[in-house]
Amino acid sequence: MQKHNLFPVIYGIISALISFIAVAFICLRTFNMNTSLAVIVAGLVAIAFFILSWFRGHASVEIKRIAYKYKLTDQELAKITGLKASDFPIYHDKLQLILPKRYWPRILDALQKYEKEREQAKF
Repeated sequence: MQKHNLFPVIYGIISALISFIAVAFICLRTFNMNTSLAVIVAGLVAIAFFILSWFRGHASVEIKRIAYKYKLTDQELAKITGLKASDFPIYHDKLQLILPKRYWPRILDALQKYEKEREQAKF
């Protein structure tokens, strides 16, 4: 398994573990739930956090992969996504995602369309 495929999974597992422990303690101590109900609630929250964190990790890796693959500059990224060039700082040849995470799906979608167009243009 490649490094970029492993990062979102590890990120998701760590996030899920932390959220499980936090929610279990909150349910047990604050809400005085019984142990089995607290574990079920904590498990459901942990699953939600795993999914959310996995997607964020995956989106980050994919955005950076596409930008690196096509050697996109901040100006090109801005043109493709419809955002400002200052939203895409590149330091030491690495894209820094400083935008709020709520924009990442839109950016990822635009870059995947760009990649698909480039792949189709080759043939």
